Amino acid sequence: MTTTFTQYSRALLAAALLWLPTTIQAQSGPASLTYATYTWEAKRKPLTITPAEAKQPAIVLRDFRVEEFARDAKNEMHLYSVDHRIVRVNTSDGIEQFNKIYLPVQDGGRILSLKARTISPRGEIVDVQESNMKELKDEDGSRGYKVFAVEGVEKGSEIEYLFTRERSINYFGRMYLQSQVPARDVHVELITPEALTFEVRRYPGSLVRDTVVQEKRISRVVLHDVPGLREEGFSNLQAQRQRLEYKLAYNASQGRVRLFTWAAASQFLYNRVYNWDKDELKAVDKLLKQMNLPATQQLPALENYLKTNFRLNEGAGDVNLTRVIASHNASETGFARLFAALMSKLNIAHELVLTNDRTEAPFDDTFDTWNYLDHPVFYFPGTKQWLAPGRPDYRLPLIPADWTDNKGLFVRRVQLGSTETAVGKIGDIPTLSAELSPNDLDIAVQFAPNLDKSTVTIRETLGGYSAQQIQPFYGLIPEDKRPEVLQGIIKSNVPDANFLKLDVKNGETGLNPLEKPFIVDATVESVALLDRAGPKYLFKVGTLLGPQSELYQSEQRQFDVENEFNRSYSRTITFEVPAGYQVRNLQDLNMNVTAGPTANGPEYLFNSSYQQQGQKVTVTIREYYRQIRWPKSDFEAFRSVVNAAANFNKVVLVMEKKS
Repeated sequence: MTTTFTQYSRALLAAALLWLPTTIQAQSGPASLTYATYTWEAKRKPLTITPAEAKQPAIVLRDFRVEEFARDAKNEMHLYSVDHRIVRVNTSDGIEQFNKIYLPVQDGGRILSLKARTISPRGEIVDVQESNMKELKDEDGSRGYKVFAVEGVEKGSEIEYLFTRERSINYFGRMYLQSQVPARDVHVELITPEALTFEVRRYPGSLVRDTVVQEKRISRVVLHDVPGLREEGFSNLQAQRQRLEYKLAYNASQGRVRLFTWAAASQFLYNRVYNWDKDELKAVDKLLKQMNLPATQQLPALENYLKTNFRLNEGAGDVNLTRVIASHNASETGFARLFAALMSKLNIAHELVLTNDRTEAPFDDTFDTWNYLDHPVFYFPGTKQWLAPGRPDYRLPLIPADWTDNKGLFVRRVQLGSTETAVGKIGDIPTLSAELSPNDLDIAVQFAPNLDKSTVTIRETLGGYSAQQIQPFYGLIPEDKRPEVLQGIIKSNVPDANFLKLDVKNGETGLNPLEKPFIVDATVESVALLDRAGPKYLFKVGTLLGPQSELYQSEQRQFDVENEFNRSYSRTITFEVPAGYQVRNLQDLNMNVTAGPTANGPEYLFNSSYQQQGQKVTVTIREYYRQIRWPKSDFEAFRSVVNAAANFNKVVLVMEKKS
C-alpha cells in the first residue's frame, strides 16, 4: 500500500486493538515470543548439496521467516519478525549477487538483533564485523536499509544471516515464498494471539489452515525444492512469485463478524477522502475562483491546473486541504482529496476507485485484504473515463497501464435521506484497445544517383500508452538536450543517421495523447542502409522497423503471457528502385502470422506485403496485440507473431541490374 493509505489504515487498525480481550494481555514483551530464543547452530560444517544444486549460481539452503503479533512491555501491540537465511554461492555471479545483504528498516521499525557469517568450503567460520554494516537510503528517502558487505567469499561458501525486527502493526501483509534463486527449505509462519483469527491465502493455492498452541494461533507453510524463477519476455515475474497474503478476519470479542471487508473499506475510504472541515471547504472555494475554469470541459481544465500547479510529494503526510492548497504540495492521497472536493463543488459525477499495480500482484476480489488498495483513481460513469489524481504524467482519460485490465474497489456516494454515505463494489478496470496506442511509421527512402547513400524521410507517430514514455516528460527536458532525445528515437530506425531536419509536434506537457499524439518528423542521410556486393546492392529494408523483441527461449514456458498494454503498429515504407535495376526477392516482404482467431479477427497479428508500380515499391506492415493476457498453453502462436516482426527486421532486398 502507498505510504499515506497505509497510515490511514493504521489509524483505523489502532482502534481494533481496543477489541482485544484481556486474556491476551499477559503475553508481553519480546521474551514471550514463540521464537525469542531462536538462533543458529554455533559450530557446524557446510551443508551437503546435490550435484544439481551445485550447478546453480546460488541456492537458498534455508529460508526461515516468522511474523508474530505480540504486546511489548508497555502493553502495546507490535509486529515482530525473525529471518534466517543460508545461501550457498557456487559461481562468481552467485557471489556478486549475495556479497551485500540488504535488510529493510521501514515504517518506523527497528532491528533488534543482527548477525551474519560465512562458512568456507573447508568449514572455516568468519563472522561479519559490525563495522562493515552501514545504513543506506532510497533516493527519495522513503525507505531505509541496513546493508552489510560480506567479504572474502569464495566459490562454495555459505552466507548465513539472522536478524529480528520490531515494526508497527499492520493487519494486512504479504510474504513471498519464491525468488529467482532456487530454495530447498522454505519455512514461513504467521503467529497471532488466539483471539485474533488471521486468514492466510497462498498463491497459487488456497487458504492455509491454522492451529492453536498455547493460546497462540499459528499459520505455517513449509516448502521443499522451490524452483527459482527465470526472467521471461512478456511476463511479470514479481506478480508470478509464490506468495502469501494475510489479513485480520475475526476477533473473538466480535464473534463471527468479519472484519475489514470491502464494505468496511468503502466506508473508511469515503470518510478519509470526502470528509472536509469548514476551513478546508473555504480554501477549496478560494482555489476554485483562482482557477477560473471555462464553462465547458471543466474536468480536463481542472486536472491540468492541479497537475501543473501542485507538486506530487509522497513524503507529504499532511492531507489537510487548507495546508495542501497553501503549500501546493500533496501526496497521492492529498491529490485524491483535493480532486474530490473540487469535483463535488462542480457537481461532476464520479466514483472513487482503489486499485493496485497488477505487475506486483493481481487484485484478487475473492480475498478482501486491503493490501490491494494502493492507488486512488476516479471513474466517471457518464463518459466511462478515468483519471489518476496523483499521477501528474497522465491526463484524462488515461491512467497507468499497469492499473488497467485489473480489478478495483469502486466507492460510490449515496444519499440516504439527509445523510450521505458510501457503498462499494468490486469492478473491472478495462484497458485501452490496441488501436488507441499506435506506434506508426511513415518512411520514404531515396537512393543517391551513385548509390553511395540514402536520404530517408521519417514520420513517427506515438499515441496513447505508446506516447507515455516520452510525451509527458519532453517539455521538462532542457531545450538544448531535446534534439539528442529526438535523435535517439530516429536512430532506432536509422542507426547511422546524419540529420538534415528534425521537428516535433505536440511536445508540450499536459496533452492528451489520445487526441494529440507525439509526432517526430526527420530527414536524415544514411550510408549503412545500402551495401554493395559486387554488381549487386543489398538494401537493409528490415532495419527501418527498428529493434524488435525476440522470443527464442529454449526452456519450457513458465507463465502465461502478459502484455503491458494493447498496442498497434502501422508502417509504410516507400522507395524507388534505381533505374536499370530490379529487386530479386521482393517476395521476402510478404508475411502473415496470426494468433487467436476470433469473430473480430486474430488477437495478435503481423502482416506485411508490397505493391510495385513501375520502379516504385510500397511496403505496408500492420501489427497489433489486442489482448493483455494469453495462455502459456498456446504460447507458440503468440511467439510466432512476435518473432515475425523480428524476422522482418532481418530482411535484406537484393537489387541487381536488369538482364
